[in-house]
Formats: sequence, C-alpha cells, structure tokens
Amino acid sequence: MTTTSLTQTREPMAIIGMGCRLPGGINDPDQLWKAVSQGRDHITRVPEDRWKAMVERMHPTQLPAAPFPAGIVDHGFDHAFFGITADEAAEMDPQQGWILEVAYEALADAGIAPSSLAGSRSGVYVGAASVDQAAKNFAPRNRAGVFTSSGAGMAILANRLSHALDLDGPSLTLDTACSSSLTALHYAVRDLRTDDVDLALVAGSNILTNPVITTSFTEAGVLAPDGRCKPFDQDADGYVRSEGAVVLVLTRADLAVERGHRVWAHVAGTGLSHGGRAPHLLAPRASRQAQAIRRALADAGVAAEQVGWVQAHGTGTKAGDRVEATGVSEGLEQDAPVPVGSVKSVLGHLEGAAGVLGVMAAALAVHHGQVPPTSHHHRLRAGLEGRIRVPIELEPWPYRTGDDGGRVAGVSGFGFGGSNAHALLAQAPVLESPEREDPMPLPETVFVSAHTPAALSAAAGHLAVNAPRGGSVGTVADTSLARGPHHRYRAAVTTADLGSLVQGLRALQDGTPDLHVVAPRSAPDTRPRVVFVYTGHGGHYPASGAELMCLPAFARAVEEARAALAQQSGYEVWAPGEAITSFVDAQHCTTLTQIGLTALLAQRGIEPDLVLGHSVGEIAAAHTAGVLDLEAATRVLARRSELLSGLSEVGGLLAIRASVDEVDTFTELYGGMVTIASYSAPAMQVVAGPTQDLDHLQTLLAKRDVWCKPVPDVIPAHSPLVEPLVPALREALAGLVHRPAQIPIVSTAHPDHPRDTVGLWGPAYWSEQARRPVRFTRALSAAASEDEGPVVFVEIGPRALLMEHVAHTHPQSATVAVTGDPYGLAQGIGELYTAGVTPTGPIGRTHPHLVIAPGWDHTGRAAPVDDGGALPMPAPDQVEAHLITEVSRLLPLLQDLDMDSTWIESGLESHGLLQLTSRLRRVPPWARVDVQVFLPDRTWRQVAAALVERLPDPHQPSPEGSPSVLP
Repeated sequence: MTTTSLTQTREPMAIIGMGCRLPGGINDPDQLWKAVSQGRDHITRVPEDRWKAMVERMHPTQLPAAPFPAGIVDHGFDHAFFGITADEAAEMDPQQGWILEVAYEALADAGIAPSSLAGSRSGVYVGAASVDQAAKNFAPRNRAGVFTSSGAGMAILANRLSHALDLDGPSLTLDTACSSSLTALHYAVRDLRTDDVDLALVAGSNILTNPVITTSFTEAGVLAPDGRCKPFDQDADGYVRSEGAVVLVLTRADLAVERGHRVWAHVAGTGLSHGGRAPHLLAPRASRQAQAIRRALADAGVAAEQVGWVQAHGTGTKAGDRVEATGVSEGLEQDAPVPVGSVKSVLGHLEGAAGVLGVMAAALAVHHGQVPPTSHHHRLRAGLEGRIRVPIELEPWPYRTGDDGGRVAGVSGFGFGGSNAHALLAQAPVLESPEREDPMPLPETVFVSAHTPAALSAAAGHLAVNAPRGGSVGTVADTSLARGPHHRYRAAVTTADLGSLVQGLRALQDGTPDLHVVAPRSAPDTRPRVVFVYTGHGGHYPASGAELMCLPAFARAVEEARAALAQQSGYEVWAPGEAITSFVDAQHCTTLTQIGLTALLAQRGIEPDLVLGHSVGEIAAAHTAGVLDLEAATRVLARRSELLSGLSEVGGLLAIRASVDEVDTFTELYGGMVTIASYSAPAMQVVAGPTQDLDHLQTLLAKRDVWCKPVPDVIPAHSPLVEPLVPALREALAGLVHRPAQIPIVSTAHPDHPRDTVGLWGPAYWSEQARRPVRFTRALSAAASEDEGPVVFVEIGPRALLMEHVAHTHPQSATVAVTGDPYGLAQGIGELYTAGVTPTGPIGRTHPHLVIAPGWDHTGRAAPVDDGGALPMPAPDQVEAHLITEVSRLLPLLQDLDMDSTWIESGLESHGLLQLTSRLRRVPPWARVDVQVFLPDRTWRQVAAALVERLPDPHQPSPEGSPSVLP
C-alpha cells in the first residue's frame, strides 16, 4: 500500500538517499538497520589518544577516574579527494569532513552522480550544535592561520558541501540544540514544496573533542553514570553523548517516481513549536511538544490513529522521559498506549544530529515494516502506563490505519532550550527487486574505480557487500557502469556468477591475485587514443564467436557479413561453431569474428581513433574505417582467400626471434626465395618461402640456438611466391569501390603513406598487399605519434596473436586484446577500462537497489606539521629550497617548481597565496611580509631574492651586542 491512500493534503517529500557515519563503524543504512533491529549497543569510551588531549583541557577538580563513555566515530577524512590541502584539513572541524563524505555516500545511495548537481537548485540544510572545533581554533594564544575561521565556522558545515558540489540553492546551518537537524528537515521540506529547490541534502552532525561540554552535562545530571541510555525505563538516569553524521537526500515524490529512484520513505509532514515560558529555560513542556506533533499531523493531512510507532527523542532522563511520554500521548490521542522507541539506546545521543538519525532509523523501520527494539529497557517507568509502550523485541508493524494500511511513523526532536520538532514518515511504494539470474549465460565486466589505490580497495569492499542484491552479475555490471565514479585508479572483475564476483572484489580489496580480476592500474588523465589492430591469419578456431551469437549486436553484424560474403563466394560460408576445413574457412573466420567484435565494441561506445590491420586483418580495418563498405570488403575477402588458397602446398611461414639485420643475414643463403613476410617486432620477424628452404633454415637456426617456430596452417603470404597471383587478383577486383576514410587508417603495406592518401585502397593496392611484406612495426610507430598523447592498442581477432609484438614495439603504450570467446571479450573491455577507455553501455539493467558506494582513502591523516609557532630561519642559500617546500604544501607538484614562473603560472590561486604568505610570516624576519612580495608578476626566483634581502646580516651585531647566528 502506498502513502497515497492516506488522504494526505500535501505532496510528500521522498527520502531517496541516506548515508551515515555512526559509532561502531556503522556507515550505511543496512548496517544501521542491523544495529537497531538487533538492539546492539555501540557505546565504548573515548580513545586514549583523544583522552590525553581532553585531560589537559579539564579543570583538575573535575577529572573523572576513567575516560568518558561515548559513541565514538573515526576522525579519518579523505581531504585530498575534495582538493583540500593537509594544512587546511588540520584546522577543519571533523564534522565538515564527515558531512562531505557522507553526502557523497547518500548521493550514491540515491543513484545520483555528484557532478550532475553542479549549478542545480539544490539546497543544503545542516543541523548541528557542537562548537568543539571553535573552542580549539579560537583558544587563547593559538596562532591563527588562513583557515582558522573557516575551519571552525558553523556556517561552513553547510557551505563547504555546497561549494564542493557547486550548488545554487540555499546553504544553511541551523542550531536549535538537540532538535537542530529535525528543524533543518522542516525547512528543507518547505523549500521543496514551494519549488525553491529541486533537491535537498539534509544533514546533522555532532563531535566530541571538547571535554568541558561533557563535564557541564555531568554537572547538570543529565548523563548516565554507567554510559547507557535507558529510554522510559524505571532505572533511566540519563544519556550518553555520541558523535557522528547523517545525511538524507530528498526530492518531491513525483520527481522520485519520474526518475526511477528507490524511495526509503516519504516525509509526509513536519511541525515545530517552542516550550515558551517554562519554569526555567531547560525545562521541557509536554503541551508544547504535543503541539509540534499536532502541527505535523495537520501538515501531512494524516489522522493521529494512523501513526503506528514513534521514534522518540528518548534521552532517558527522568524529566525528559516523563514529559515526552505525556506529550506523545496528548499529541496523538490514541485509544491504546503509543508504541515508542529510541535509537539512543544503542548509539547514544548525537545531539545536533539526533533528529536526522531518528528519521533515518524510522525510515528503515517503515521501509522494512518492523518496529525495532529499544535496548536497556526492562520495566516501564511508573506513571507512564497507559500512555506509551516500549517494544523490547523486533515486532511486526502495528497497523493502526484501518482500511488504509499504510505505515506511518513519527519522529521527535527536542532542544534543551525549548525548540521542539516532529516529523511524520509514511510508507513509500516499493520497487521490485532486480530479476535473479545467477549465473549469467556469458561473463560480464564489473567496473571499480577510485582516486587512490587505498580508496579503490575500499570501494571494492563496499561492492563485495552490495553486489549480491543485484541478483545477477549483469545488473551489477550495468549499475557499476551507469553509476560508478570512473576515477583514475581502476580495476574490473569479469565473471558470470555472483559468487566469483564477490570473490574477485574481495581479492581487489585485499590486494591478492584472482583469476577473474583485471589488475588495478592508473588510467591517464585524459582518454587515450584508441587504435584498433586487426589480427592476421592464424587465430582461427571453430568456436570463435559461437557463444557470442546470443548477443544481438554481434549476431546481426556477423550474419549480415556472412550473407554478403556468401553472395561474393557463391556458396554458404563458414559460420561460428562450424568446422574449419580449409584456408578459405580460416580467413573467413578471422574477418567475420572481427566484424562482429567491432560491432559489439561500438554498441558499448568503444570506437577507434585510428585502425590498422595485419595481413588479412587489413580488410576488417578498411571496413571499420569506412574505406570499404560491406559489399566491397567481402568481395576483397572472397577473391583474396580463394586465390591465395592455391599456395597451401607451395610453402609456409617461419617465425624467428631475431632482429631484421640478423634475419637478412640468415636468409642470404636462399637466393631471394626466403624473405621477411612480416616485420612483427624489433626482435621478431616472420619469413616466407618454399617448404624445403624453410625446413633447412629451421635446422640451421636450431644449431645456432636461435629460437624459431613454423607457423601452422598457412601459405607463404607476403613473399615472391605470391607474385604469380597478383595480376589475377587485380583483375578479380577490377572496379572495386572504395571511399575516403571516415576513421584514419594506417596501411601496413605502405605505412609511410599519408593516412588520407586518395586512391590508395583500390584494386592495385589489395593485389599488391598480398605480395608485399607486412611492415607492422613501422605501422605501429606511425599510429603512435608521440605528440598525440597516450595510446591504447586494441587487438581484435579470434585469438590474440599480436599483443606481445605490440608491447615489445611500444612498451610505453597499453595493449588490450578483444577476442572471439566470451571471457576474451569481457576481459578486453575490463582492460580497456583500466587503460582509461570507459564504455558507455549497456546500462539497461541498472537498478536503484544496488548502491555503488565511493571508496575513501583514510591512510593519511591531516595532522599539523608543527605547533604553529615560529619556523626556523633559513640560510640565504636555502631560501629558494624553503620557498619550494612551502609551495609544495599547496600544489600537487609533479616535478620541481619552475623558479622562473610566477605564482599564477604555477597554478596557485589567490587564496593559496594568502596561505603561503601566512606561512612565510612564521619565519621571524619575514613577520611583516605581505602578498605584495609576489606582485605584480614576480617569478619565484625574484620572490626568493626579496626574502633573502629581509634576512639579517650575520656579520652585524644583534641588539644585545653579540653576533647573530643563523640556524
């Protein structure tokens, strides 16, 4: 049943993404639901290293005997991913880092690429109340820097996220104490309804680094001595503080349906109130809390009896529990005790973030149709009977909506200054799970990427957890392509079954080898040029392409080519899976497979920037380039293979591992009858000649310990033995229609010809091409011009024959093989991906249930390099080195700083210039340096010279009368 049956008067807002960073390593919705549904307590104590710093800031009379109990979250932050320097990150409130990372995770949960939001009307609404970082950054005698203020400003919690995503909507941080984030949700819903924003990111966060706040709450008697929150229990004696962050992604319900999002729950309505003039500022008032609930009901158009459960504020304080139970009872006016619970029993009180954590927990409960238990609750507090009940085991949803049947939950949040908030969540339509098909008929390629190797490991680990819910490797593959970030460090897993996929992802996570893994590597910054290299004769086998015929794009291309080839040949030609009984069949197999594979790659958005072909492979290359249409290409193939087949008994080919000069010396004995047929690699040549001569040469080379090997099932192509057939082939191809190339093509017979040579590809070319040697190495060099950036060579054919030759000829370029078997295809696509070529499809099986979570690199901590005091004064001849070191803190230098460039030419921005100036001022003689030292366009060398001038003369007496001494 959907919430539309609840006769709401306003359109609900859809929660389409959720992310969290919570105690106990809870970092996603599944982990949170597992924790709350099982009632697992995640409270520990403040870690020893943090506790030592806390002790130094506490009054000696208030030191506890042991570190505070608390819900603790790791403070790791991948600042480099967001372009934040280590210096800036060291002064940043950890909440800023959490919100950035968790927002990206919540967007991934929603299936939204962060980059797609740039310039959009998307708002950021943060609720937070912790000023711990301000207490640190603004402490007495703390040396202020460029980032001291922005690192601690509460507004920056929202503003930094808006900046990172380049958003155009409102960017607000609200502080109403422990109702902050629920209040933020209230205003986000209002802006969505009025169409001020299309998307809202609602966040809450809390941090525990300042012990004075905890000590104050201890003095106030609101913290549980045993560190356990016992909501509404007879023995409740306070709560325990926790830290963390939660981010929700919301949009209008109609947009969520239109865009195919998975919706966790709907926000049906919200309401706010204030306690007014209570007996004192910190005293809650039940009637005003009830008013917030009534306003939320009215806002949603939902009847009170439809609410099946309330995620209470539930702090476990005696006054708070009593007042809240009364307020819930009065606000809902139900005939039976209202079922309530509190996530604080397992995670503690996140204060400013408590509201959105409650919303996230309630959304999961509504989504799963179950009410989670409340831990540490054993006996209802006296006086609350008849008002509420507290489930202590996982229960089915208590339907209270009569004939409607939709699940509705309330969420309360109360600030200690009297600001009250309530939200109503309603059940959303549930998308069908993806169809299960395991294993798949053919292997698929699943893509994984991140910005560093450590982050790639983390991303693989996340996907290993999430992949099974895709139901098939196909769904995972399409979703990883459609929703993956496609960062620089890339890997892939090629398999047909989910078990092997998870195994491969775990291997990636652990850095161990696995048969199904395409090893990680760093892709170039820009897409490399793609050169298709079509294999020559020799890779054929009967099953080439047979299994791929179930793929429509491959089958259609192959059948069209077979039909055209049959028309040219005058008989039914070889088909994938049939026996290869002749030289002609072998040639047909090679070209047909290549045409089918090219079509499959094109379907995936992988098209060449240049093509070349080895021997018979040049026919498919010319067809891909647009030089020969299908009729012309099959005509060349039919006539060429038919005529050359007559040479099968005349001679053959012999591969020799030696240089060209060495091979020329070896073949001098045979009077021009044995010649180089293929210049395959710098140290690999293939010679052609009569069988008797090749046998003699093989024996001779064996005696000299020179590796050589006969090539099976071939003719003496590209040699003088072909000469008698050249006129007949030219005549057979008379009138051949060829066109200007649409894609550049390099001839392997004439690699030095310009790529756009008009008339090169006529009948004369194809008749001579069978006779002339294949100058493969020169063609590769022509294709890989060094001034055109990185290149990836993609060998296409039934089997890989040329990869080793390409790698030896151009070791600096990536080499990939795409072959006629399913694993060869999947592996090739994976290797193309890791080389920097990202497919564009297929993505039709993408499913919102499958989350492609980002991976973070927390291996490097943003720790201050020093204590902020004065820096040592460098000697005059070390000033340039000092300047280079300081600039290197701000710029990711790939090489030494060009001292003859300016700060602008080096890529430093004005804000970085201010930071550099601040750093330089920490050297005493430069204390009064300002940005003018860099202006208007001084080079770094000139800046260094100006700084040297400000150093004291070591030969002049110091003010005290003793010589100055440089450190």
